[in-house]
This record gives sequence, C-alpha cells and structure tokens, in this order.
Amino acid sequence: MLGLLLVLATTVHANIPRWFELAPGEPSLYISGTIRYLNLEGGLYVIRDVRGTHYHPVNLPPAFEQDGLAIEALARLREDSPTSGVVGPRIELLHIRRASRLE
Repeated sequence: MLGLLLVLATTVHANIPRWFELAPGEPSLYISGTIRYLNLEGGLYVIRDVRGTHYHPVNLPPAFEQDGLAIEALARLREDSPTSGVVGPRIELLHIRRASRLE
C-alpha cells in the first residue's frame, strides 16, 4: 500500500509544471491567466488574468511568447518603470510556469 501511495504521489507531482525563476525578490501578485499577443506599438505580449485584468510583463521569456498559452506567475508591480497606459500595469515576473489548467 505504501508503495502504491509513493507511485501516485510521484505521478501527480510529475504532472505539475515546474516554476522558472526569473528574478529574486518577494512577489506581490499571483497571476493565473493567458498570454495574449497585441498588435500595438510594434507588437507586445500581455498576460490577461482570469478576472480580465491585463498586465504588461517587462521580462517575459521567449519560451512563453505564445498567444493563448495558459500560465501561472508570481510577479511584482514595476512602479519605477514607465508605462504607456495602453495595456495595464507593468510587472516584473519572478516565477512563471505553464498552467495545468485555468479555473
């Protein structure tokens, strides 16, 4: 029985995407959302969270530049970074991973 539980725990853990660490620091935001490509200002990627809020990440890795990709991220607001005001607040991603599913 214990062996079966260990196999199940390993299988469940293997299905959870790993976090990519991008920057040190304490996050102020947890974002569950979708990457969206906007054809503005020469094109840019934003994150639209499940509530409809758009965030403009200043350090989105190229591997996540996929329109429609479901993600989870830990981030902090970048109040020191100028913003165009077109797409929402700028954020610095601290951790990001593909989401197993959006709720």
